[in-house]
Order: sequence, then C-alpha cells, then structure tokens
Amino acid sequence: MDRRQFIFRGLALGISASLGITGWQYYASESDSNRDWVLSALLPALLYGALPKDTTLAQHELARTQTAITDFMPYLPVSQQQELVDLFALLANRISQLALSGHITALPQLSVNQRLALLASWRDSYLLVLQQAYHGLRELLYGAYYGQPEHWLPIAYTAPKFR
Repeated sequence: MDRRQFIFRGLALGISASLGITGWQYYASESDSNRDWVLSALLPALLYGALPKDTTLAQHELARTQTAITDFMPYLPVSQQQELVDLFALLANRISQLALSGHITALPQLSVNQRLALLASWRDSYLLVLQQAYHGLRELLYGAYYGQPEHWLPIAYTAPKFR
C-alpha cells in the first residue's frame, strides 16, 4: 500500500466512522440485497478461469452458485454469518467500500482485472481484517461453486464413499 492509498483509506474510514451509525442501520436491514449485490460483483472475478466461455452458461453458473451460497449461509455458525453480513454491508456502502478497496467506483463497475487486483491486495494485506475478509469470501464462494457435483469432473474429484 502506498502513501496515497493509505491517506484515502484513512479519510474514507474516518468519514464512514463518523456517518456510519445512521448509514449502518440502513444497510444492515438490507442484508439480502447487499449479499446479492456484492456476490454479483465478486463471483465473476473469483471464478474467472472456471466459468464457461459462453455468456449465458456463465450467467447460469453464477446464479446457481449465488443460490448455493444463500442456501448454505444458515448452516454457518452465527458469528460467521454476522461477519459476512457485516462485510456485505460494508462493501455495499460507498464510503466504507472506499476504505476497504481504495476505489470510489462501485464494485460491479470495476473491471474483472481491477476486482482481481482488489482481492489480491486483500490477500497480501498487512491488515489481518482484510486477509480474513479475503479468505472467508474465497472459501465460501469456492465451496459453493465446487460443491456442485457437475463441477467435479473437470478437476478430477471423486466424492468419498461412506457406508
């Protein structure tokens, strides 16, 4: 992170902290729409090489993966559910998104390469919170996508057999 990013993130974090009380209640009440909005932006970036080349098939796979995530969320521990809801709310809010990503542009408007760079910066960040956000999202999204049996053949995975 260079000096400019540090200053912008610090300003955005300060502004979001000062305005966050009223804005937080608004975004927390829309957790489903926040989740769908963030997932529609980040899923294409995380599944960049795994999606089919055909656009309609890729959209279908993304929709199925998003449904799988929605179906799986209630099975997570309550603390992890709340952390994900909080992360989705922060990424849906423009000011806190600026603090987390360094981009004022909305996530869906970023190019796939910019989204990949954003996720890579979270992965390599010295801030443990950003690393945790990256790994939590990655595990959830990969689990939802590769948990579907039709994706096992291309990666040569065979499910374990139980008695």
